[in-house]
Amino acid sequence: MSLPSSSARSLEMRSLSASMPTDERMLSMPSADGVVSASWSRSQTLLRTATAAPRFAGVSRAASARRFISLKSLFAPSPKGDGGVSGGSGQQRLLVKSDDLFHPLSKSPIKEMREKGLLIQEHGSCPTCVSETSSSGTAATREPMFECPDCGYPTHCSETHWVSDKQHHAEHCGYLREANEDEHDLRSGRTLREFEFPSAQLPEVVVNLSDWDTFLYTRSFTNVESDRSMRHVSKVLTYPITMGAVLHQYSPFALGAGLTPEGLKSLTALRTTIKEHELARSEKELEMQVTPLRVFVLGARAEAMLPPHLYLQLSYLLPHSPINIYFVGPECIPSPDETRSTIAVSSRLALKYHKGYFHDAIWNFAPFDPYTDIFFMFSPGIAHPRGRDGWRPTVEKLLETKCAVFATGFHEKDMLSDVKALEDDFAGKMDWLLQPQPNPFASLKRDFGIRNLREWAIANWGIYGFRGKRYEVQGKKS
Repeated sequence: MSLPSSSARSLEMRSLSASMPTDERMLSMPSADGVVSASWSRSQTLLRTATAAPRFAGVSRAASARRFISLKSLFAPSPKGDGGVSGGSGQQRLLVKSDDLFHPLSKSPIKEMREKGLLIQEHGSCPTCVSETSSSGTAATREPMFECPDCGYPTHCSETHWVSDKQHHAEHCGYLREANEDEHDLRSGRTLREFEFPSAQLPEVVVNLSDWDTFLYTRSFTNVESDRSMRHVSKVLTYPITMGAVLHQYSPFALGAGLTPEGLKSLTALRTTIKEHELARSEKELEMQVTPLRVFVLGARAEAMLPPHLYLQLSYLLPHSPINIYFVGPECIPSPDETRSTIAVSSRLALKYHKGYFHDAIWNFAPFDPYTDIFFMFSPGIAHPRGRDGWRPTVEKLLETKCAVFATGFHEKDMLSDVKALEDDFAGKMDWLLQPQPNPFASLKRDFGIRNLREWAIANWGIYGFRGKRYEVQGKKS
């Protein structure tokens, strides 16, 4: 079972917020002479030389000598409230050992996990009770006070109902066990080396954007050595890399693989501008006159809360293009105090935040150019009853721009329901650019609902694209 889009959006926000301390969600990243530096609120700059890992033994010596930037302090455990193993003066406490990650939530050594278990017990329900209620019509739902010994989550009201629930054992328990261990690993206090990301790509190394494995290998993410590390990294990189996969010349989205002829026209226009940026680097005067790419993220929530330097991974995929990313939405939060509206991440990347609806603020961004402007909507929930009327005026304005729009869904049902809503509301007014399909750069981590552990969501599971219809001028037939 999967989450309705509005519930999934809330779940994603909770999951992302739980992974990052509030005071470190927004980090400024000034750059000088192409050398990236990071300003951390609790630690000094974390740039270090990467060392080759066994999984990437084929990486060249030159590639392994590049600088890396670390995200590990984002997942530092809380300094109060939990017991842990201290490594001595000045060393980070280890709350959970890497070979002992599984713990029932009620007995977890990590406070946040114990609190999560209590929330599930308070707001959840026993699926066996729900099933019996549906069949008998008599309300007899009870809270899930019994913890499954295999996954550690409170799943049922009693051991009897847990034993009788064959669906739980066959379909859900394994994923919940995986989530249990992943969450304990993130909060274990260990050095999270998988979040030490590579900087600029070497000119002679070509990036392969077929899927996560080939991308991480060709981009020299040398510290991603396990499936668990892949899940951690994909959760935060799914947004910038999905953008990059659409724009890059070696995009996995091509004719014959879901991209329509109209989609090829739109992406060719954008890639023409990217190519002009590359050619302009040889002449200083031309380089100063280039028009930046403008990437609009509408309905931004979790995307806007990511540390700004994560979007450098998009900039590294398009190293010669100046990029401005606009986060627009009523719940767009640029910083904890909501004071910053623009963050200069590097000399070629700036993040801009606008709290409000796109259709109300459209004249702040006009005019639009299909050669330089592209829109993304990450799991917008267009079809949801509480969001459909709110999205309709925004989509109308989007279609008027004639610029490419790409959107994602949390799962197949979420994506296809949004696609159907667009077809119903705007039939004859738009062209499809990319047929709905699984996104090769979806998050590899499943997020589960607090109220129902059988409801799940995957950030950016699927992707599709559309644009306002363009009418070709045709002469009269003789």
